[in-house]
Formats: sequence, structure tokens, C-alpha cells
Amino acid sequence: MTILLSDQMLVLFIILALGALLGRFTWRGISLGTAGVLFVALVFGHYGLFVPKVVMDLGLLLFVYAVGLQAGPRFFRMFRKQGLRYVVIGVAVALTGALVTLGLAFALKLPDDLAAGLYAGALTCTPALAAALDVFTRTAPDLSAVVSVGYGIAYPFSMIGVVLLVQFLPRLLKRNIRAEEKDWQAERQKEMPSLVVKQLRITNQNMDGKSLREMDPHRLAHVNITRVRRGDQVSLMKPDFILHMGDILMVVGPQAEMEKIKLVLGEETDVPMDLNTSITTQDLELNSSAFIGKTLAELQIWENYGVIITRIRRQGIEISPVGNIILDIGDGLHVVGDRREVQEFIKKAGGDTRRAEETNMLPYLLGLVLGIGVGLIPFHLASGVDVKLGTAGGAFLVSLLVGHFGRIGSLRLYVPAAAKNLTRELGLMLFLAGAGTNAGAQLVQVIQKQGWDLLLAGALVTVLSVAVGLLLTLKVFKMETLGSLGALTAAMTNPPGLSAANNQTVTDQATLAYASVYPAALIFKILFAQILVTLLLRF
Repeated sequence: MTILLSDQMLVLFIILALGALLGRFTWRGISLGTAGVLFVALVFGHYGLFVPKVVMDLGLLLFVYAVGLQAGPRFFRMFRKQGLRYVVIGVAVALTGALVTLGLAFALKLPDDLAAGLYAGALTCTPALAAALDVFTRTAPDLSAVVSVGYGIAYPFSMIGVVLLVQFLPRLLKRNIRAEEKDWQAERQKEMPSLVVKQLRITNQNMDGKSLREMDPHRLAHVNITRVRRGDQVSLMKPDFILHMGDILMVVGPQAEMEKIKLVLGEETDVPMDLNTSITTQDLELNSSAFIGKTLAELQIWENYGVIITRIRRQGIEISPVGNIILDIGDGLHVVGDRREVQEFIKKAGGDTRRAEETNMLPYLLGLVLGIGVGLIPFHLASGVDVKLGTAGGAFLVSLLVGHFGRIGSLRLYVPAAAKNLTRELGLMLFLAGAGTNAGAQLVQVIQKQGWDLLLAGALVTVLSVAVGLLLTLKVFKMETLGSLGALTAAMTNPPGLSAANNQTVTDQATLAYASVYPAALIFKILFAQILVTLLLRF
């Protein structure tokens, strides 16, 4: 057994496997999840086994990079709408935790390294722990190992406490979650309306004798005209088709846009539009490089392929296919056309379906290179303190931008959802394995020396930080319950808390709030952790 445990790679994967097993156990809806790795690693570290630092650093880098790629597309969209409130929530919670930690460190005479770890653990923020470790490694390397002990002591109460609060808060507040869901879904429907299909009879004499190209429906409304019925004959709507009074058009688009086009074309009707059996509709997933990154106007789908795209589904959202829409890999296209031409288009646009399962490695790795470089740049504060985002913070910031724009220069980045999930979970597990074994080596010794003071201090940091988060979300910004829970769990960087919130709803309301607050919370916790360590060492 001793010989087997001397192999570091074997030790690493034993820790990961046992941690994953521990994380699966659930009690009253609460489970450790990935954090189970931390507690297994603490035990292994206590008995002298450890994971190399380079593995820990790599894990954290992959974790935050994957999180940024997932949050990027939604973060900037939400930020433009309600950005200030999300930044305020994230910054306020992070700052409260730092100030309370600083006060307790002086009041209880806590060692600098334990206080810094306490801050990261009480706010369940592993990147903040990495930032604190980075400062200690550069300025006081003898203290760096005990930082993880403070983290490991404060982390459990914060994680479990926030999960319990999320589960019971709606009942304590006597909020009607179902009513709030309906209101939120109605509001979202206005912002991102689903597409509807209507049949419109031409009654406007100004349209008589004009071609579809002359009418240019996209100039009038974000709709697509797919078929036309004249008498008992139904055919595809071609750009040069000449319209006449009484023609019936099949139109696809959002309801609000449909009202606009009705004013131009005429009255709504209901007649069969499937008389022509040669016309078919098909769904396909876009994978061909000949289409990716180009607008519909550039591609001239009808002129070149003889089909009409009526819907585009991207990240669960239906998009009306107007000319300036840029196609991306993995887009779901709903196509109408002659059966033979539709099949030909599917062969060309569908391409190799394996592409949807592959990551574009060059831009993916370039993003990591840029992120690490950004993280090494020092920022000079007015107080004379130099802070860095660190490799993890820099990678996260760059991944947000890359996730939003989907490219680095001319290189398009595509990472399948499964690959992001695997990278995020495996990266976090590698980091926790390294941090846990480092902490476990001194855990018992520190608890014997510090006693309950350290546990109570960590709990106080968590409670006061959560209180500020609830005050802002519920009282100041008057957010709905699920949005408040998502924002709070993000401010506490607590993924299990988000899971507990999502278990109470069928919407993604909590997830969107989480994705909006998380970037600001993470970035400022990284910064405040470094400032906190600098102040602790200075005073």
C-alpha cells in the first residue's frame, strides 16, 4: 500500500474518486457536490500525502476559464440592462466580507495566513484563496500552507448555511414563487418573443402586382414569408413571385412584428397550406465552415440553395432569421423548400456532425495564453498597493470576453457544452485536491491552537456578508425571490446554493441572476483578497 501511495498520480485520482463519491451523498436535499474532494483531500494531507502545486494551479485555471466561457454570452446582455445593480451586489458582499475579516483578525489576533484563508472560505471563493496564496508565496512563502487551513475551516459553514437559507427563505418571506414565475415569464416573453405562424390574405391594393423582392418584408418587419396560396395551388414564396389581390401568404415571425406586416399585407385568415406534397420542412444543426461566421444576407440562401430559413434556435432562444444575423456552429435551423433541395441544403450546411462535438483548440489555448498574461499585469492603487488579477482572474476576464464575442481575432471559438462542463468540474476538483492536501498537513494543529474562535469568526464573516446581500437584493433593489436567491448565491460564489434555488423553479430566473452577479463578485473577491493580505502583512 505504501508503494502505491508513493505515486502522486494515483494519490490524486484516489482523492478525486473518493471526493466524488462523498459529494453524491445527500441529506435533506443538501450535498457537498464537488466540495467533497476538499474534505477527502484534508484527510489525505493530514497523513502526509499531497498533490503537486502545478496540478492545483492548472485545475483552478481550467475551472475559471470554463465558467467565463459559459457566463460570457449572457453576462454582457444582462449587464447592459441592469448592470449597475449586479455590480453593486457583488462588490458590496465581497467588501463586507473583507472588512469583517480584517476587523476580526485584529480583534481576535488571528494569524495573517489564517485570516486570509478565512475570508476565502467564508465567501466560498476558491479563486480568492488562490489569489491570497499567490501573494503569500511571493511575499511570505513560509505562511502559504496555512492559508488553506483557514479556508477549509470556514468553507463548510458557509456552503451549507447558504444552501439551507436558499431552501427556507421563500417560506420565511412568505413569497409566492409560482406567481413570480408567471410574471417573470410574461416579461421575458415581451423581451424575447417566440415565433408564430400566420396566414395573411392580401387585401392592400398597393401590394397588387409587386414582387416579394420589391416589397422587401425585412425592411417592414422581422418576419419571413415562406409559402403562397393562389386558388388551390400552394408554392414556395420566391423573391420574384408577383403578388396579386387575394393571394394568401404564410408568414413566420414574432407576434409584435406580425402586427406590423398585417398593416401592409391584409387580413388574417385560416386555410390549408400543405396541399403541395413536394414542399417539406426540416430541422438541422449547422456545422459547415462554409456557413459559420457569415450573415444570411451574405449567404443569399434562397438564391443559392432554393430554400427558406424560417427559424434559428440558439442557446434555447428562437431568432427571426433576418439578413444581418450571423450564423454560428451548432445553430438549429428550420428550413422550408422543395424536398430535394432541402435534402441537398442539409448535406451542405449540416457538414460533419462530429464538429459539434469538437473544441477549436487553437483559439481556446490562445484565450488561456492571453488570460494568463492579463493576470500577470500589476495594477497600482492610490494607497501604494500593487494588485494583480492573478492567472485565474486574468483567465476569467478574458474568457468572459471570448465567450461574449465567440472569437479571438479571425479565429472563431466553439466549445461544446459538455466540454465546458467537464473542464469546469474537473478543474475545480483538481484545485480542491491540491488545496485540501496542503491544508490537511496542518489542520489539526491549527484547530488545537485556535479553538472555536476560528470557527466562530468564519461564521460571522459569512452571516454579515449574506445579510448585506439580502438587504441589497430584497430591500434596496426589490428583486423578485428567485432573482434574489440567484444573485445572493453568486455574490457568495456558491454553486450548491444555485442548485438549491433551481430546484424550486422550472425557469432559469435564478441562473440568469447568478451569471450576472458572479463575474463582479469573483473579480472583486480576487482583488480584495490580495488587498487584505497586503494590509494584514503591513499592519
